[in-house]
Amino acid sequence: MNRKKNMAKNTVVLTFGKICTQGISFLMLPLYTSILDTTEYGTFDLLVTYATLLLPLVNWQLDQGIFRYMLDIRRKFDKQKILFSTVILFSGVQSIVFGLLFFFITPFLTIEHSYFLLCYVVLCVFQAIMLQFVRGLGEIKKYATASFISVSFTVLFNIVTLVTLEMGLSGLFVSTIMAQIFTLMYLILSTKCWRYFSIRAVSKTLLKDVCKYSTPLIPNNLAWWVVNSSDRLVISHFIGIAANGLFTVASKFPNAFITFYNVVNLSWTETVSLHFNDDDRDNFLSEMMTTMYGLFSASCFGVVTIMPFIYPVLVNIRYADSYNQVLILMYAMLFRVLVGMYSCIYIATKQSKKVAITSISAAAINLVFDFILVGKIGLYAASISSLIAFLIMFIIRYYDVNRTMKMKIKKPIAVISIIVGLVIPFTYYSKEFILQLIAIILVILYSLYANYTFLNDLKKLIIRRLHKK
Repeated sequence: MNRKKNMAKNTVVLTFGKICTQGISFLMLPLYTSILDTTEYGTFDLLVTYATLLLPLVNWQLDQGIFRYMLDIRRKFDKQKILFSTVILFSGVQSIVFGLLFFFITPFLTIEHSYFLLCYVVLCVFQAIMLQFVRGLGEIKKYATASFISVSFTVLFNIVTLVTLEMGLSGLFVSTIMAQIFTLMYLILSTKCWRYFSIRAVSKTLLKDVCKYSTPLIPNNLAWWVVNSSDRLVISHFIGIAANGLFTVASKFPNAFITFYNVVNLSWTETVSLHFNDDDRDNFLSEMMTTMYGLFSASCFGVVTIMPFIYPVLVNIRYADSYNQVLILMYAMLFRVLVGMYSCIYIATKQSKKVAITSISAAAINLVFDFILVGKIGLYAASISSLIAFLIMFIIRYYDVNRTMKMKIKKPIAVISIIVGLVIPFTYYSKEFILQLIAIILVILYSLYANYTFLNDLKKLIIRRLHKK
């Protein structure tokens, strides 16, 4: 199976799982926004934001380390056993230390619902390890199934706790924890991971090597947290928890967009790492970069142009003010996609320090603009600062990567996408039905142009499959 087919196969499987999970999640959005007020929704999001900050500090990004090293030892059971045993045992020690520190420090802090934060972080540690282990084994279907189980059980338990039992915010906590437990149980049972574990197999030398790769990713992950999550803390502090609820709802659509990118990125990272030393590397990477940019830019513009029609249907009127943030956040996520596509080069060459340096730069920029703008433009400060940070981060990585190799988007597609991207905001904020309809037509034409090669290849593939039948 060649590189493109293998990547396409993995992507299709993962995408199917995500389509199901995101579809379920969006169908539940009207329920969440009708039952929970903006303050409750903002509180839950704030605790998840804290958990995202704590996770890399607790697990030292060992989940990323286990995945990268698994790529080098596929189908080598003995080495996989050493790696898994080493990482999972050390992660257990880290979780125990975190729990002890948490109980010692919590009385001195004013964190409401801290029990949820503790349980959620510990479960995330082991779920992250298991997900990356499954991915490293090449078991993409199990990875996708785990994602589906996570969201499906979250929704199921949410219906029980929010609708049937009317538990409010506490119900949201309970359902989230229960979904994490069921997902972890599935990963353990489906992989029979106990076969890969032995105390005797633990290697201090290997642990040092994995940590040498993963620990530079801690500041990188913290930087991503600043870029992605500090907005919420700034909003909560300077504007209020209710405003954070508005921002959370506005982020739902960009987050869904970036979730689909993350699916493709799983296959993209693996493909780049496995084929980085191929003779035609630069041509292959530039071709794939152009193809994926065409797909994601068209998807981004498509989501933005249909938003005026679907937002009032999906989101309760109490959250109507969040509409204005969606376009800015969607554009920010498009630049985040570009950042991620170039960062795979650093992962393939194990240059985790470069990943950290560029991410920290973007985080600093994001935080500075947050504080400068929040007093002047309110909620817009969060979305605009994210857009600026991801744009600058993309520019830095683009020039850094292309100093040593060629990985560029074809100029005609890049130029036309910029023009379309500049036109859409005028129609988005105009509230004129005709202009918004014209924007949809414009995006359809751009999508056909930017993805002509991809669509043509897809058509040929379908025809060949039909002829075989």
